[in-house]
Amino acid sequence: MPIVNILTTAYNSRDYIRDTISSVLNQTFQDWEWIIVDDGSTDDTAGIIKKTGDGRIRYFRQERTGLQRLSYSYNKALSYSRGKIIAMLDHDDLWTRNKLRLQVEAFDEEDVVLSYGECSVIDHKKRQISYMGLPKDPSIANNNPAGAALHELLYNRHNFLATSTVMVRRDTLQDIGGFQHARGLFQDFPTWTRLSIEGNFIAVPHCLGYWRRYPLSSSLNTDPESLFDAGINFLRDFRSLNKDKLLHLGLHFDQDLLGKHWEDLRREFTTYLPYNRAMLMLRLGRFDDARVEFKKFFSQHSTIKNTLIYYSVIASGLIKIDLANPLSTLKSKAMNILKT
Repeated sequence: MPIVNILTTAYNSRDYIRDTISSVLNQTFQDWEWIIVDDGSTDDTAGIIKKTGDGRIRYFRQERTGLQRLSYSYNKALSYSRGKIIAMLDHDDLWTRNKLRLQVEAFDEEDVVLSYGECSVIDHKKRQISYMGLPKDPSIANNNPAGAALHELLYNRHNFLATSTVMVRRDTLQDIGGFQHARGLFQDFPTWTRLSIEGNFIAVPHCLGYWRRYPLSSSLNTDPESLFDAGINFLRDFRSLNKDKLLHLGLHFDQDLLGKHWEDLRREFTTYLPYNRAMLMLRLGRFDDARVEFKKFFSQHSTIKNTLIYYSVIASGLIKIDLANPLSTLKSKAMNILKT
């Protein structure tokens, strides 16, 4: 029996799956078994996986089900697993060499149900475009006491756990019915939220993985407003279904106040959505898309500062170099200096 089972769902992954496989084979911790469920790929994903010749990699193919049934694909992979710890790895993401070794020992503590770490966000050429650190509050970061992480997951509707850094205790995951399915969402946010009332997390203060974002990635081709609203709907149901357990943990979220807070969050989210997408498009080298997105934001917020940024977005497209993000970073640093 392997200690760790790695679960991956793949679809038309030929451009990135080789790097993903290499990042697993090069782990310093080698007691693992990898379950890959191919969701009906039409390219040579299967051939690339099978050419590795490593008996620890188990490949399963199914008819195409799509992103909306991703939780079912993950639960199919879970049904084939035998390890006491489950690790997730998206088909286009990567791990650092010590990822598994740094996390396995966390599960020696009986109260720990999940471990995760910091994550570098990269583009299709493996260039870092942003970084996901840990929550500053150690109570929230480590979900200690159990339920503490809900101040971010539920109250602020903020998923701070990068999927490819997450490892979960298999027995606990099975006890809650496996990966959670919520309409309009991927499997990650609902599952981490549900696990937060089962035990503690261990947050590892090291970069454990690389989340790849590129023009064809699923995260960039899903309507962000629909995802936000689906998350609120899930959280509303989660609070209702687990009300007694939340009260037992000493957690009370007033529905009226919570609803108003979520409305405020949505208003802020939609206001800055085109701005944030423009900055991401610049990092990915999609200059025309960045200009279109920022123009949407600028039409409603034509301040002097935003005028300067808008011109830098246009100039970025002309010379094919991102000028706006460094300008924004410089502004943030200047404001921090003024505050000291």
